[in-house]
Amino acid sequence: MISSENRPVAYFCAEFGIDNELPTYSGGLGILAGDLMSAAADKNYPFVGIGILYRGKDFVQHITKEGKEEQRDSQFDHDTSFLRPTMKNGKPLIIKLKLESSIVLIKSYHIRLADSVTLYFLSTNVDGNPPEWISDMDAQYKGDTNSQIRQQIILGVGGVKLLDKLGIKPKKFHINEGRPSFIIWELVRGYMKRKNISFPQAWQKAKEKIVYTNHTLVTAGNLTYSSEIVEKWATPFAIKMGVDTQLLFKDGMIDPHTFSITLFALNISTKQSAVSKIHAKHAKETWPYYNWVGIVNGVHFTRWQDSDFRYTNLDDQKIWDLHMTKKRELVSTVLKRTGYEYDPNRMVISWARRLADYKQPRAIFSDIHRLRNILTNPDRPVQILFAGNSHSTDRSAKSIIEEMIKIFSTDLIGHAIFVPNYNISLANHMVSGSDVWLNTPKGNLEACGTSGMKAISNGVLNCTVIDGWTHEVDWNDIGWVLDPENVSRSFYDILENQIIPLYYNRDESGLPKEWIKRMRESIKISKNFSSERMLEEYIEKLYEG
Repeated sequence: MISSENRPVAYFCAEFGIDNELPTYSGGLGILAGDLMSAAADKNYPFVGIGILYRGKDFVQHITKEGKEEQRDSQFDHDTSFLRPTMKNGKPLIIKLKLESSIVLIKSYHIRLADSVTLYFLSTNVDGNPPEWISDMDAQYKGDTNSQIRQQIILGVGGVKLLDKLGIKPKKFHINEGRPSFIIWELVRGYMKRKNISFPQAWQKAKEKIVYTNHTLVTAGNLTYSSEIVEKWATPFAIKMGVDTQLLFKDGMIDPHTFSITLFALNISTKQSAVSKIHAKHAKETWPYYNWVGIVNGVHFTRWQDSDFRYTNLDDQKIWDLHMTKKRELVSTVLKRTGYEYDPNRMVISWARRLADYKQPRAIFSDIHRLRNILTNPDRPVQILFAGNSHSTDRSAKSIIEEMIKIFSTDLIGHAIFVPNYNISLANHMVSGSDVWLNTPKGNLEACGTSGMKAISNGVLNCTVIDGWTHEVDWNDIGWVLDPENVSRSFYDILENQIIPLYYNRDESGLPKEWIKRMRESIKISKNFSSERMLEEYIEKLYEG
């Protein structure tokens, strides 16, 4: 069990993708956090995860008959699930968050992943709490600025209070992106009280305990708030410490009126990590005065790689038979979700990730006439699959979905399908049942990306713009590299002249020998991108280094 003696790392994140139905994740950040927790459990490395137990409002993506996206609520029941209420002395543990005019109650659920690894989820969905604090549990990242900051206080301050109540004394606090940054308020208050030291001393001591991982350079991922609103929420904590309120948030001020959660996280941490080598390079250029460490993300093979692909002695026939089995499983999944199916013998290209403009999901549809001619060649047919959820506040992403569904149901009918509700289950089928994994981001904006890592671990070949983790692979004779300045034209050319001929070039036994050779190389290089390796680097460079 976790105790103060084994000094775990406390890992704070606004989302955790630990289970397909548990509505505590919305994209790659949560999946990464879940993979890291799983890696720590495999290693039995002392590790505590702290997240928020959202109820899953608008968690499920549904496409109407008219091709419109709508969100539906999750039916996941926290109280009858695998989660367990966190107890102390035989009673549910309740944390009290004292504000100026009210007391907010926070309860905790948890799942134990290993003897020394536990993941805790905090919730203010407690009878008697102010209504706005209860509604904050509806979904991730929703609501106005006040609601977002309340969620961050629940996560940061509430998480530290939980650990204190449980007697867990972490050796490091790892904040995974900026939202948990308010942990420093509670850490400082605790140090001042227990050690009888001054505010500056306590602040420095807390800072030495905190490490921070940045996940994106995209503006939308680096939140800013009005200083007046942040000051309002910081005031009760400043009063408890007997200090001027502005001392609690001045480290995040980018101008007299604007608070940056990223700048705050940078300034309250002693080490800062980026999620790939190229991301570290750009992060150093953007924020030059910090201790940047580049640690490329990784994926948990047990979750994402078909176990048979872990054997290195498979012959070509066995590899292809396994691949065709995964392709047929994907066909079945698509049929269940959409009512449409396709021939698994077709070459299948998949694009699947959170929908956002900078990921350029429209890129390959700039010349529909040429694309249709390529896909519908009766001798070498191609199937395209698209999947991805829009952010609840991203109207552009919603319009992308509607635009693509219209194209798929008219110009590309029979050769392109939008598969709704991209979640852990669907991702598992797509990263193993596709032939080509397509990645089309604008250059220098994809800090890492991990879906392609999952794909190569199953022998699915990458066709990608070089960005994020893909900078760290020599793609010659493994995958294909797109021109970032003209993604559509380079995709059409490579698809027509290289990818399709290679896939359909079969020997006398019906095997695409050269394709299988690339599958082997993809599986081989995937070992460099495991969450186990990522955890080892975290331990060496952030936690103990």
